[in-house]
Amino acid sequence: MTEGLRVEVAVACPSHCPVAAASVDVDGGIDHVSRAVVDGQRLDEYRVPRGAEAVGTPVFETDDEVVYRTTQPCELGCPCERLEAVGCPPTSVRAVDGELVVAFHAPDRATVRQVVATLDEAFDVELRRLVAGERRTRRTDTTVVDRTRLTDRQREVVETAYRMGYFEYPRDASAETVATRLGVSSSAFAETLRAAERAVLDEFLPS
Repeated sequence: MTEGLRVEVAVACPSHCPVAAASVDVDGGIDHVSRAVVDGQRLDEYRVPRGAEAVGTPVFETDDEVVYRTTQPCELGCPCERLEAVGCPPTSVRAVDGELVVAFHAPDRATVRQVVATLDEAFDVELRRLVAGERRTRRTDTTVVDRTRLTDRQREVVETAYRMGYFEYPRDASAETVATRLGVSSSAFAETLRAAERAVLDEFLPS
C-alpha cells in the first residue's frame, strides 16, 4: 500500500512573501528559509551572500553572508499559511526568481489536488515533483500518464521548457526566455503550461 506522497510545488508570490521578493535580486536564489510564529507574527529568516540586495533586518553576519529576518502578521494568506490550513505544513522552503519552492507531505492524491486548488486561488502554481512512498513489500507504484490528454501545442511547450532547463533548480532558462523561443508572450506560455500541468494532474490524481 502506498504510504503517502512527497510533493514539491513552485508558487509565484513576490507580493505576498518578502523572501520570495528578495530572491528576485539574489543570484542562485535563497535556500534554507526558516519560519516561526511568535505572538501572531510570522518570522522568516534567510541568508544571502554579503552585498546582495535583501529585505528585512540583518540579525547575523559573517565575512561571506548575512542572515535577514522579516516579520509580518499572520493570516495574510501566504502560500505557507495556506498549506498549513489544509494540514500540509511545509517541510522545506526555498525561493528563486520571485517563487517559493515548497515541499510538503500529503496522505493521498486527493489532498494534493486540494492543496493545488487552494494555492491556485491566489497564485500561479507549478507542480515540480511528486514522489509516492511505499512499503518495503511493494516494489513499485506506477501511474501511466496518457500523453494524448495534452494538445500538440501543450506538448511543444512542455518539451521546449524541459529541453531549455526551465524545470531545473536553479533554472537554466526563465519563463521569458522560453516564451521567446516559442514565439509567444510570457503570459501565453504560463497559461499553456498551467493547462498542461492540470491535464497531467487530472491523469495522475484522479478524483
